[in-house]
Amino acid sequence: MIEFVWPQTLGEWLAWLSALSTMLFGLWAMVMPRLWLKLLNLRTVEGRPEAVAEMRGPLGGMNFGLGLAVILLHPQPLLYLGLGSALLFMAIGRLVSIFVDKGSTAQNWYSLLFELVMAAFPLLYVFGVIS
Repeated sequence: MIEFVWPQTLGEWLAWLSALSTMLFGLWAMVMPRLWLKLLNLRTVEGRPEAVAEMRGPLGGMNFGLGLAVILLHPQPLLYLGLGSALLFMAIGRLVSIFVDKGSTAQNWYSLLFELVMAAFPLLYVFGVIS
């Protein structure tokens, strides 16, 4: 029988909250992609629904599924390593875009900071920096 285990230590809670936020943002992107795009000041081109599909599928579905798997299978350190790595490379991709695409806006810098913090929680937990 599978049993749900709540986090016990501060490190587990921070990593778990990172997984929860990943799952909730993914669910939001899957359920309300147009609102998400509007909040990010992005628009779709009329007659081209591909942007909405990208929000629902790769962004929403992957984040929701990864966050849900980590939460349901807690405490599995390798899952937290995968979550932290995914979030870290999400931040690295944003950083590359800031410099290569000349996307140095306040919104991108705030998002980068948020992504780095969310990546740090599970990675610090997995590597034993916080327990």
